[in-house]
Amino acid sequence: MLSIKAPGAVRTMMISFRRGDYIIEELQELLKKEGVDAALITSGIGSFDICKMHTITGTGLPPKDRYFTLEGPIEVGSLHGSVAGGDPHIHVVVHDTAMDKLYVGHLEPGTRCCYRVELGLIVLEGVKTKRVTDPETGLIDIMEA
Repeated sequence: MLSIKAPGAVRTMMISFRRGDYIIEELQELLKKEGVDAALITSGIGSFDICKMHTITGTGLPPKDRYFTLEGPIEVGSLHGSVAGGDPHIHVVVHDTAMDKLYVGHLEPGTRCCYRVELGLIVLEGVKTKRVTDPETGLIDIMEA
C-alpha cells in the first residue's frame, strides 16, 4: 500500500460540462490550464449521449480489457476517480436507459455530455505523481514523482 499526503492546502473545484463537451478531453485541458498534477474526483452525476468505456475481463495477469461504446440516453449514477501526473482516471456506473442495463467500468476518451455532467475535484497542492506500469504483471500504480 502507498499513502501520499498533501503537504500543502487542498483546492476544491466544481466542474460542470455542457451539452456536447467531451468529458476526458475537456477535463485534461482544464487540468493542464490549472497546473493540476494530483487530485481526487470525489463525485459526479449527469448524462451522456456517447459513453466509451472499458471493463476487466478476468483476474489473470496481465490484465485484459474489453472496450465498448454505448449510444443514446445514458444516465450517470456515479463518477469517481483520481488524477495522477495530470491525467484523469475515472470509474463510472451508468444506466443505458433504452436497453435498461447497468454498466460499471473505466471512462474512455470520446465520452460526450448529453445535457449536463457535474463533478467535484479536490486538488492536492504540492503533490507530484505519475502512473507506472509494472513490466512483470502489467498492473498500473500511482507513484510519487
